[in-house]
Amino acid sequence: MANAGFFRRIFSLVYDSLVIIGIIFSLTLLLVFLNGGSPKTGEIADYIQLLITVLSGPIFYTYFWLVNDGQTIGMQAWKIRLISDQTLSVRICLLRCAFSTFSFLFLGIGYLYILLNSENKSLSDLATNTRVCKIN
Repeated sequence: MANAGFFRRIFSLVYDSLVIIGIIFSLTLLLVFLNGGSPKTGEIADYIQLLITVLSGPIFYTYFWLVNDGQTIGMQAWKIRLISDQTLSVRICLLRCAFSTFSFLFLGIGYLYILLNSENKSLSDLATNTRVCKIN
């Protein structure tokens, strides 16, 4: 299977980001109802909100990669799949999420590397010994 290119992977990421934003908004709304309003700084609900925001993405990706045969919702739409040379584990998925986050924060350098790499691999692919392939 051929590795997926830059644009297919970015568009998949956009789809998944919309789903994750929906999850964050839904959980935040539930938290506001349970708390009786928005949390004040330093309250436990404030820390729960931080956890919701920080952990929604990694939990989403890890769940779908492990349970849905290496495909998130966006990856299904763009017909790509995460493949690993070894069995995918929670550790590999979370490490991949961490590398992807840092790659994005540093001007997207990890994703732009796909354009330079002859195998269309990102820095998170190289770090976790995985690849994102096109499927039929």
